Amino acid sequence: MKVKILEKCYTGTQGNMHKGEEYELDQKTAEKLIARAFAEEVKEKKKKKSFIDRAIKGLETPEDE
Repeated sequence: MKVKILEKCYTGTQGNMHKGEEYELDQKTAEKLIARAFAEEVKEKKKKKSFIDRAIKGLETPEDE
């Protein structure tokens, strides 16, 4: 789970973590930090689809007569 640190803290797996930094932590550690108000969960923003990313499913071509 990705979390953003709100206050300087220490965990045994990551060491010192400073305010404003984002870390990828295991679920259990992240939940403990969130419960104790040392961190908040980072939610991924949805990417906007651009016209370039669209796939062409089928391309029809006129047949020669």
